[in-house]
Amino acid sequence: MGTLVAKLLLPTLSSLALLPAVSVAAKRRFHMEAMVYLFTMFFVALYHACNGPGLSILCFLRLDVLEYFSVYGTALSMWVSLMALADFDEPKRSTFVMLGVLTIAVRTYHDRWGYGVYSGPIGAAVLIIAAKWVRRGGGSWRDGLQGGAEAADRSSLLLQDWEYTYVHSFYHCALAMSFVLLLPKVNKKAGSAGAPARLDCSTLCGACI
Repeated sequence: MGTLVAKLLLPTLSSLALLPAVSVAAKRRFHMEAMVYLFTMFFVALYHACNGPGLSILCFLRLDVLEYFSVYGTALSMWVSLMALADFDEPKRSTFVMLGVLTIAVRTYHDRWGYGVYSGPIGAAVLIIAAKWVRRGGGSWRDGLQGGAEAADRSSLLLQDWEYTYVHSFYHCALAMSFVLLLPKVNKKAGSAGAPARLDCSTLCGACI
């Protein structure tokens, strides 16, 4: 009985591993990224809760809608994390972010379980970052990019072969860890005057409405 309950609840509870990523992003002044992570956590947790027999009473959206936004939010979280690592100035930053928002939405709608849903944003972002840093001659980004990308990539590969419940829960944790590793120590574009800006509960919750 305990094993059954664990299998029902573990994917839902493990999605809360994104909470530290939300907190770290907000503390480092990456407010947009924090809201995307919260959006992702909300739909991932609700999708897994509604997908099991025990917590289906919590569902207030169709399962296919929850599934779509769960996959979309995960891919978008990868994209905004990599764009934060790229450290573009405006208007390049907002242009690339919006390009990802639109193209990921279309790709996810077309085939939400295809490999291109995740590998597409990661591959495109890596090429963009590499092109920028080759021109600039920088190298400090490599550790964060390598650590975050490897964590996301390896956990995705493990997900294909091992027992779903436990590996998918590990995948949530590895994904959250990769987001933290990818984010720079501070958002230089957020300004430096005064203490770091804080996100209140109402602002963060607005990302889920």
